[in-house]
Amino acid sequence: MFKFIKRIMGLSGEYRKKLDRAYVLSFLESLTSNVPICMLLYVLMTIMNGTFGKNVIIASFIAVFIGVILRMIFRYLTDVNQSGVGYEIFARERMTFGDRIKRFPMGFFSEGNIGNVTSVITNDISFVEEHGMDTLGKITTSVIGIGISFIFLLVLNVWVALAMAVTTALFFAAFAAAHKVASEEAVNQQEAQNKLVGTVIEYIKGMPVVKAFNLAGKSHKATSEDFLRLTEAQIKFEKRFSVPIVVSQCMTGLCISAVIFICGYVGLNGGMELPFVLAMSVFAFDLAAPMLALINITAFRVADASLDRYDRVKQTAVMDDSGRAVKLNNFDIDFKDVTFGYNENDVIKNMSFHIPQHSMTALVGKSGCGKSTVVNLIARFWDTDSGKISIGGTDIKAMTTESLLENISVVFQNVYLFNDTVFNNVAFGKKGATREDVIAACKKARCHEFISALENGYDTVIGEGGCTLSGGEKQRISIARAILKDAPIVLLDEATASIDPDNEAYIQQAITEMVKGKTLVVIAHKLSAVMGADQILMIEDGRITARGTHSQLLEASPAYYELWKKQKQSLVG
Repeated sequence: MFKFIKRIMGLSGEYRKKLDRAYVLSFLESLTSNVPICMLLYVLMTIMNGTFGKNVIIASFIAVFIGVILRMIFRYLTDVNQSGVGYEIFARERMTFGDRIKRFPMGFFSEGNIGNVTSVITNDISFVEEHGMDTLGKITTSVIGIGISFIFLLVLNVWVALAMAVTTALFFAAFAAAHKVASEEAVNQQEAQNKLVGTVIEYIKGMPVVKAFNLAGKSHKATSEDFLRLTEAQIKFEKRFSVPIVVSQCMTGLCISAVIFICGYVGLNGGMELPFVLAMSVFAFDLAAPMLALINITAFRVADASLDRYDRVKQTAVMDDSGRAVKLNNFDIDFKDVTFGYNENDVIKNMSFHIPQHSMTALVGKSGCGKSTVVNLIARFWDTDSGKISIGGTDIKAMTTESLLENISVVFQNVYLFNDTVFNNVAFGKKGATREDVIAACKKARCHEFISALENGYDTVIGEGGCTLSGGEKQRISIARAILKDAPIVLLDEATASIDPDNEAYIQQAITEMVKGKTLVVIAHKLSAVMGADQILMIEDGRITARGTHSQLLEASPAYYELWKKQKQSLVG
């Protein structure tokens, strides 16, 4: 409970003063809530003393009325200070988290964490955002209420206060046990939820394959099993959680009984006048209110578990923690003794090469030889296991991700477009791009004509992943995005590998426009497309086995010659 308060306060940042004011106002609210009890005690005392009359009634009424009004004012001011703070805090956290995510190593996203990250963003942050401040307010009010009640009793009678202290301690012990159970089982719940989210995402993304191969039953079964796992985790949570909660409720009842019993005992022995006994008995039930409120604040347990998961993801090491913003003036690319592997299987093995700026280098070889990995390492989607990659003489690990990638444009084989307008998908390549900038880039990418023919032109929403467009059209939009960015280094990952001949001609023209004066690294699917490269690197089993121009490799590399021969034969065939 106090950990939750501390965590929210730790996230508050520039909003800390608002929350501090809310604490003070909450204390004042709790203080004024005891005015009716005090007035009851006062009325009973006047009755016993024989001084009860019209003036007492009027004074009591005024005091209670003022107390109620003040409580309403303090409650309102508390809400004003807390209202909206949660949304402001987590709007900032979302932006910070989003920036951090893009600096995570790609390995994080390939290790079953997509469901986890999705759950954090869509469930955890949203839940704390919506319920965190309200929960914080209720906890604060309840704890302060219990504290004020104890002080009130201590002033009136030490023995009654002692009885409350003991029973309240037992209550908090049971309450802590309940929270411990909740924390333990919340982990199982979250793991089940993560698995379910990941399975659902995979199921939906793979729907074309599911339908084509009649795998709906099998995939649906996997999703159903994850639903059942989540249900079982939730049921187990409720079963384990119910015992300490019942104990907490019993402790609340014990606290009431103890206060009433001690009051009665002290009263019978002449240690407390009857008005006090009556007032304290009434007060005992009022005392239980904040305890019961704490028991019923289930949102804080969920919110606390949500913050746990958020913290775990947020603490993932980023790739540029020690990097600095670097302004490059030279765009030579150097690999020096670079080794890298996925899951301890080396894909790149002690690789070294030099790419001069303003030149074209082609990477060729069989599928799985490591070509795409080289491109991914240049863009620092992954970090090397050993060795060094530098651009313009600067180690890319010494650069922030932002300062590195502002110098690099990547055109992937598998293009991803956002469920947005054509304009926004292209403008994604350059912050502050105007409509004229986007249109100019699209003309160079040979896609202006088909975009103009769309129902709403550049304002046409193209669906998730660009599903309303053909593969060639998506690729040309991707190239337009890269042209707009105008980065000095261009990485092409088999941009025309799965494109029909008609679109291939357009894309080749677009690529020619894009790479003028650039440092170009291209993964070659067709050797005919890279015959004019300044250098070609022949990669076999993660190693460079030959390098040179097209004509040089035909003579020097049997593997390159065989690859060229097979492609020529397939064209003739």
